Amino acid sequence: MRTDQFVTCKFEDELTALIARKQSPKGEIGDQALFEALLGLENRAQTGNAPASTVRKISETRFLVGILRGAVRPVPMAPLRALLRMREPLRGRAGTRPLADLDLGA
Repeated sequence: MRTDQFVTCKFEDELTALIARKQSPKGEIGDQALFEALLGLENRAQTGNAPASTVRKISETRFLVGILRGAVRPVPMAPLRALLRMREPLRGRAGTRPLADLDLGA
C-alpha cells in the first residue's frame, strides 16, 4: 500500500466513523458537534497532504451537514399559555385579541 493510499484510507475511515456515530440509534453526536468535527477533519486532511478527492468528500459532507443543520432549526412557536390567553375575552369586551398582540417570548 502506497503512502497516499494510507492517508486516503485514514481520513476516509474517520469520515465514515463520524457519520456512523451520527446515524447510530443513540445519536451520539449532535449536528453542531458533527459540523465542527468535519471541519477539523477537513483541515487535518488538507495539511496532511490527503488527495484532493478525499478532501472534496469531507468538504461536501461538511457542506451538506451545515445545510441540514440550518434546515432543522426549531421554529419559534408561541407557548400554549399565550395562545390560551389570546382566546380569553378582553376585559368585558367580546372577542379575542388580534394575533399581532401575541407575545412569542411569554
